Amino acid sequence: MELLPVEIAEALERGATVVTGNQRAARALRRGFDQRNKTRGLASWAPPPVMAWDAWMAALWQGLVIEGHAAQMLLNRTQEHVVWRTILEADEELASLRTVDALAEMVADAWRLVCRYEGQRRLRGADGSADTRAFQRWARTFERLCMAEGFLAQAQLEEALRGAVEKGGVGLPAGGVVLVGFDAITPAQRKLVEALRSAGVEVEELRPGVYTARRLLVEAADEQEELRVVARWVREFLEEQPGAKVAVIVPGLETQRREIDRVFREVLAPELEDIRARNEAGPYEFSLGFALAETPMVATALDLLRWVVGALPLEKVSGLLLSRYFAMTSDERGARAEFDAFELRKARMLRPEISLEGLFAAVSGSKRKAKLSRLSGALRAMRVVTNRLQGMTARTNAEWAAEMRELLEAAAWGTGAGETSVEFQTRRKWESALDELATLDFDGVQVEFAQALEALERIARQTTFAPESRDAPVQVMGPLEAAGGSFDAVWFLRAGDLSWPAVAAASPLLPWAMQRELGMPGVDAARDAEQGRRVTERVAASAKTVVFSYAKESADGRQRASQVLEGLALEETTAAELLAPESARVIVDLEEVEDDGTVAALPDQVIRGGAAVLQSQAACGFRAFAEHRLGSTELESIELGMDALESGIVVHRVMEIFWGQVKTQDALRAMTLTEREEVLDAVIGEGLRKIAQLSASDWDDAYVTMQRERLRRLLRPWLEHELARPKFAVNQREEKADNVQIGPLHLNLRVDRVDETEGGELVIDYKTGRVSTSDWLSERPDAPQLPLYAVLSDAARLGGVAFARLRVGKEMGWKGFVAGDGVLLKPDRLKTETFAAQVEEWHKVLTRLAEQFAAGEAGVRPKSYPKTCTYCGQRLLCRVVGENLEETEDEGEIGDSPGVSGG
Repeated sequence: MELLPVEIAEALERGATVVTGNQRAARALRRGFDQRNKTRGLASWAPPPVMAWDAWMAALWQGLVIEGHAAQMLLNRTQEHVVWRTILEADEELASLRTVDALAEMVADAWRLVCRYEGQRRLRGADGSADTRAFQRWARTFERLCMAEGFLAQAQLEEALRGAVEKGGVGLPAGGVVLVGFDAITPAQRKLVEALRSAGVEVEELRPGVYTARRLLVEAADEQEELRVVARWVREFLEEQPGAKVAVIVPGLETQRREIDRVFREVLAPELEDIRARNEAGPYEFSLGFALAETPMVATALDLLRWVVGALPLEKVSGLLLSRYFAMTSDERGARAEFDAFELRKARMLRPEISLEGLFAAVSGSKRKAKLSRLSGALRAMRVVTNRLQGMTARTNAEWAAEMRELLEAAAWGTGAGETSVEFQTRRKWESALDELATLDFDGVQVEFAQALEALERIARQTTFAPESRDAPVQVMGPLEAAGGSFDAVWFLRAGDLSWPAVAAASPLLPWAMQRELGMPGVDAARDAEQGRRVTERVAASAKTVVFSYAKESADGRQRASQVLEGLALEETTAAELLAPESARVIVDLEEVEDDGTVAALPDQVIRGGAAVLQSQAACGFRAFAEHRLGSTELESIELGMDALESGIVVHRVMEIFWGQVKTQDALRAMTLTEREEVLDAVIGEGLRKIAQLSASDWDDAYVTMQRERLRRLLRPWLEHELARPKFAVNQREEKADNVQIGPLHLNLRVDRVDETEGGELVIDYKTGRVSTSDWLSERPDAPQLPLYAVLSDAARLGGVAFARLRVGKEMGWKGFVAGDGVLLKPDRLKTETFAAQVEEWHKVLTRLAEQFAAGEAGVRPKSYPKTCTYCGQRLLCRVVGENLEETEDEGEIGDSPGVSGG
């Protein structure tokens, strides 16, 4: 393939200006020009006059301004948005809208459409709906405002330049103009071209074509097969023709980018599966950019700036702590992760958010602060700048942009000396965004910091960032981006009748009759189909080998090849016929290694975790080993308000305080209803005291009030259940039992409550979730706490064990086993002859579990898949997947050791 089409090379040599339909084509032609000159042995040369249409328009206008032939200020998109927003905010009919930003964008799009199709005059007299009449009103105001202030919208640039050409004020290109890569010319563009020709400028429209040797139409079973087929075909093509250029064209690329990247990475560049590999090294690249705000570097900058306005969600703060763009050093990375996981996420807070001041205080008080000196220094510097910014009144956008730069400098934002090429380009684009923010001072209005930040965020969202092309052999692009390009091979994906041509949408703000009369997209299906056919024919003429493909089964249903492919003389084939069968993956026989290593003996000391050690061992030996011997813990998620665990802790605390005051059932019975309510309110207040101390807003106060009422509604009926029991007195509340022994294990326990009854002591465990006495049974009990307490209790005094189920509704009540009468009204039926026999059985089961844990038995044996694994935090280590467990019974074993199972 020629580096630069001959027709374009000749046009440049005679001094013509080459204007392309899009930026990608302009970059490709400039790169081809440079490569052509290198192959010719030239040492230096002037940059070629090749630019996209919009850039050419702006350059012509700038020339008029410099030469004094124009005085209007050309609005950039952000300035134009401000003008439209000002107009909409002044409209009383829109007073109910919280923000008009989204509507302003829609109105600006409609105005651009009107200008491109020369519809300003037609709009003024058109009839339509209430929406179109509102747009007509806003458009008239916009035109009057621009005229009064000397503004010029980008969409009206062709009209303004046409007038300047007719007056003779434009410096006309002596060598003529060559248009490349235009699938269609809008009326505004056409009139400007006609004006240039009338002024003596030669304007030529080139459609570079390539002799096409082969055109194929490939049918795939489904979209996934279609994607894999193109990846395999491209790989084979490049292996046969090293140095070739291949374009993969995808309608609606933005929604499929991730899946395409995944398949191409697997097939074209399996070496990139290594997480250490740099993405820039792959043989393919996407020409489609993405929002600047979505780049990690800029997302970090925006989050740092948001701290000036208020607290950030905890997840955002975690992201900042681990970001390489926020005062990060290799020495601090581990300490930051530990601080986030083991300190910040365990802090009590009603709302999962933290202010800059709060994080600085947390870091300053951390036991890891010596390892967080760089972070601490950045936070300290940010506090100084932030405190000053929060005390400032309205300023210009340019002043706020300077302050933002200072804050980011204080935060040590960026990567320092280790900046990659893409990061350098990102930083440069970010600086351009700040410069664009400064241009909002065109109207002389000063704003608060929050308003300036909001404008900057909008700019970053609307700014497309695409790293400079690496000239990779495979270019993935949309149909319009391919205009003006030529390749060795093209594969056009998703060419089914449900996805191509893409359906254009009409503007809801413009009169339908006007849109149809002016030929705007989205109002005439036949016209839109014809446009799609022109694009398809252009693609079919852009390479020697062209392949169109479609999936019979798409996400939207069954489909056939698009009708616009008719007449292209395509050779039809299937995916199976096009490529040889894909070689089956070699399944390597499992190598079994004798695991004769021994696990280190447990230290002769208390094992942390209490009864949860036995609970984990019963659920899965690997879970117990990972959590209680390796110390592997799941990263805690922080929820708004109290999570289920915190709510349960509060209930425990309230019941502890209540029975500490009341002590016996007789005392409870002797209370009047008013006295009982007073005591209950007091103990609820004490139970929520620490939570209430976290309150920092009206929302927090309302939340605490709601929790008080929730506890009242829960505990009022619960006290009736307490009164219905046989007579009792509370002997122990949240009593600690340190260094107790079960088998070889030494544990610390805490018993929720022990009551003295006529039938002996009743050991009680409060539960706010769903529980049953069946949780105590089997060789692998789900809830071994109460069985363990029973085993360790004095058998002569033990009268029973019971769950106190504190749940609203029918599930509220007692569930337990007892030794005799006088303990519970309706105990569950024992599974053994006597309660003593049940306790003995529990002793055997729990001793066996303790011995398994001590011996390091860590096979991946979930008791009941998938239930056991659903909330397990060790899935990343054990790598249990459903297909490995489909035939597994409840007690089935998966793997015999951590080594075999992948642990």
